[in-house]
Formats: sequence, structure tokens, C-alpha cells
Amino acid sequence: MRLSHLNSLRALEATLRNGSFTAAASELGITSAAVGQRVRTLEGFVGKTLFKRSGAGIQPAEDALRVSTMLTGGFTTIASALERLKTDKTGTRISLTLPASFAENWFTPMISDFFQRHGEVELRLDASNRDVDLISEGFDFAIRYGRPVSEPLQETVLFGDYVLPACCPEFAEQYKLNAGTRSLKGVPLIHLLNRTGDPGWVGFEGWGERFGFDPAHFSQGMSYSRISSGLRTAITGQGLVLCGLTEAFNEISSGRLVIPFGPAMQVPTSYAYRLVWVRGMEKTQLQDDFIAWLMEKVSDFRNETDALLGM
Repeated sequence: MRLSHLNSLRALEATLRNGSFTAAASELGITSAAVGQRVRTLEGFVGKTLFKRSGAGIQPAEDALRVSTMLTGGFTTIASALERLKTDKTGTRISLTLPASFAENWFTPMISDFFQRHGEVELRLDASNRDVDLISEGFDFAIRYGRPVSEPLQETVLFGDYVLPACCPEFAEQYKLNAGTRSLKGVPLIHLLNRTGDPGWVGFEGWGERFGFDPAHFSQGMSYSRISSGLRTAITGQGLVLCGLTEAFNEISSGRLVIPFGPAMQVPTSYAYRLVWVRGMEKTQLQDDFIAWLMEKVSDFRNETDALLGM
């Protein structure tokens, strides 16, 4: 059987499932213009329009909707076949993609425990902030921070997050930060940029408004695009950082950072961290062990964060 235009079909399937070229592009790790071009190439090949385009967005044509389920099922089958081939050859390998900050600040510090249990494992990690296509790029699992996934992916929710300010103990003492503070006048702030599309994530203004702080002093300080840089700056006593509890938890547990206003002044996020894989994937014993190990660590973390926040 001769197959052609697989990249274009993949773009069509992702667009139908996600509802837009932009969302499909985020999943595939390419630009929305590239997704649109692949779909147009396919339209030229089949000789018909697959999407109605307007200023308000795109709407799938009936012909496209009729093959949507077939495409999703087909690519899921391909992924399963690839997984079986890979498993037969590399039964000791696990490949995982996850956000860079999550890898650095939560996952990596505990991975040695998994190696102690499975010294034979070959662990391939991709710490990046793009949604890797598990089907086309051959990854077993992804940890993603976002909304629930849809076909052909399957997920288990790990945990949500909380936005709160943190600083080193000396900084809190120097600026007299405590549960009764309601002004950040003169306090150097550390802003973390390009965080997330989570509608529940707040910056200093949103956080301060929630807890009745004077709104006149939220813009001073410094900004970082890398979360780890902002955390290190806070640890060295140079500012108050507004961050996710997940990212700062190890530093808070160690005492290098504190929550100066108390655990009640936190804002829960809307998104959650999720472990994702392709539905129907045949897992090896090692992959099952990895999931069990991860969920054990997740359970411990949930208990520790609940205790920290007094829940």
C-alpha cells in the first residue's frame, strides 16, 4: 500500500482534534503557518476544501469531519506499532518529555531513587517547553502542565499548583515581611516572565489585589525569563519572588526559602501537571514500574504540600 502526505494528514488530524491551526501547531511543535500550509497542500492533492476560513477562525468541512475519527484511530495504531517495535528492541529504555523548570526543580532531584531501583534503565529526558508530539517523535511519556488532553492521548493527573511569594529568611527579616504586611513599598521584587497560559496564574498585581496589598508598588524590581535564575536570585537575598510552589518546594523544605506572609496567602492555579501517553500503548514492565514510582513520589509530594499549606 502506497501512503503519501503523512505530514499533511497529521496536521489535518491535529487541527480537527484541537479546533485551530494554532493549537495544532503547539502540539506538533511547528508554526501555525506551517500547519496551514500542510493542510492547503492536502486540499490541493484531494481537490477539495477541508476547512472554511473566515476572520472568526476555521470550521471543518463535512468531508473533513467524516474522516476525523479514522485519522485519529490510524495515527494511534501507528504509534502503537512504533511502540511495539521500539519495545522489542529496547526493553530497558524510557523516554520522557517534560517542562524545563519542572525537570530542574522537581523531577531531577529525585530521579536517582528510580535508578537505585532500576540500575539497568536507559532514561531519555527532553526538558523543553514545547508540547512534543508523542506519536511522531517517539516518546513514551510526557509530563505537561495544562488542561486535560484529548484523543489520541491518555493521562493521569499528578497535582495542581499554587502561586505564592518566597524569599530567603534574611530578606524577610530585613524588610519585616510577615502575615500582617500589606505594602511592598521599597521591597525588591523578582518577576518571572513568560510563565504559562494558565488563566489562574497571577503576577504580583493579581496576587496583591487578592490579599489587599497597596497596588502602588508592584512594578519595581527585576525580571527573569528563566525560573531557576529567579529562584537563585531570591535564595541569595536579592528579592521577593512570586513563583509556583512546585518549583520552590525543595528550597522551602530546605529552609533556603521561606513563605514570609504565611501559607494562607497563596493562589491555586487552574491547570495541573499531568502524565500523558498515547492511548492503547503497550507498556513494558519497566514503564509500568516507572508510572508506579512516579505516582508514589506524587503521593508523597501531595502530603507534604498539604502539610505545608495547612490543608
